[in-house]
Amino acid sequence: MSRWSAEPLRIALAPGEAALLRGDKQLVLTAPERGAASLLPLLDSAFADAAWRGRRVEVVLSQHFVRHVLTPPPGKALARAEERALVAAALREIYGDEAGVWGIEVHSQPPQHGLLGAAVDAAFTQQLDALLARHGFRDVAIRPLASVAAPRLPARLEGWWALVEPGWLSLFGASRGIWQYVFAQPIDANWTAQLSELIAREAAADTQPTVWIQAFGVGTVATPAADHARWQVLPHDNRMGGALALAGA
Repeated sequence: MSRWSAEPLRIALAPGEAALLRGDKQLVLTAPERGAASLLPLLDSAFADAAWRGRRVEVVLSQHFVRHVLTPPPGKALARAEERALVAAALREIYGDEAGVWGIEVHSQPPQHGLLGAAVDAAFTQQLDALLARHGFRDVAIRPLASVAAPRLPARLEGWWALVEPGWLSLFGASRGIWQYVFAQPIDANWTAQLSELIAREAAADTQPTVWIQAFGVGTVATPAADHARWQVLPHDNRMGGALALAGA
């Protein structure tokens, strides 16, 4: 039995890249395609090495592979199945029939506020689950980067949360800890300017909101120069890049 097998394994999946992290042992694998499914053969091959196998694993999914939605306020308390149905309907309204095959997770909020939903391709997660089970993993968690990173935020967030990774920005707005806005878009190396413009457009003109920037895998983060917001850069490891930074989240 490998000495690594007792420690939980962290896997991160990003477009064209997978990273495995256990203790001080790490492995980065690359695929020619950017789709999530192209990463499964890489993991299958990696698990030929018993050092990467075990019982516990947490998989962190890049926000590239996740779609979020904020529903209209339901106005009354809903059962869990009703919450999921409301989130599913909101996703279908935006993304069409494609959303019908997505797996959904719901973050409940008071009835006067919308529900925050996260969706991923259910077929992909089922294939990933089956692959991990085949290699002996029994305690499996598959989580979007946002759910892994959110605990580092203030408990009752007031303002904006910019979750940044290579090529992608997820932006969430909250008031007194209640999510009231969600948006995502591709970004390039000039993402701080893109973020500044987005905040200027979406925030109320008569306020100077606080924006918490949480970045993974994009190197050193400089505070944006624009003074229409109060910028707070959360601690980050600027030495880790790509999927490996997500694995260390």
